[in-house]
Amino acid sequence: MEPKYQTVAQTYEQLQVMIRQHKDTGFGLAVTDALFEAKNPFEPASRRRLRAGVSIAVILSLALALIFIYFSFLHGR
Repeated sequence: MEPKYQTVAQTYEQLQVMIRQHKDTGFGLAVTDALFEAKNPFEPASRRRLRAGVSIAVILSLALALIFIYFSFLHGR
């Protein structure tokens, strides 16, 4: 019984397949966990709400963008 040797490409492909099969890992999950509140394990179908800090940052960014647009393009007329 001889051992089966694999190339680097084959090993890499198998690793990619294993990572894709597991939905509990990855960059997308890390970003989602950073932006949204933690999942409730007792209600897996419920929607996750944005974290308070993310909500405030989005609102402030939109407000600053609107102020910039107003003073840059509309105020001078």
